[in-house]
Amino acid sequence: MGNIDLIFKIAGVGLLTAVLSTLLKEYKKDDYAILATLGGLTVVLFWVVQLLGSLFDQVKSVFKLF
Repeated sequence: MGNIDLIFKIAGVGLLTAVLSTLLKEYKKDDYAILATLGGLTVVLFWVVQLLGSLFDQVKSVFKLF
């Protein structure tokens, strides 16, 4: 059930980033729009890396690797 919540969080960050980026581009703040997009991407990548770490721990425990 936790993975579904993560998918909704990622979708929410994507939507928020897209809206913020569009608004900033409308006001001719292209530099800030790029920074907002990179910030959203960084947050999502941080979540994905944590999820991959737990996946590798589970695989290691299944196969009893050290």
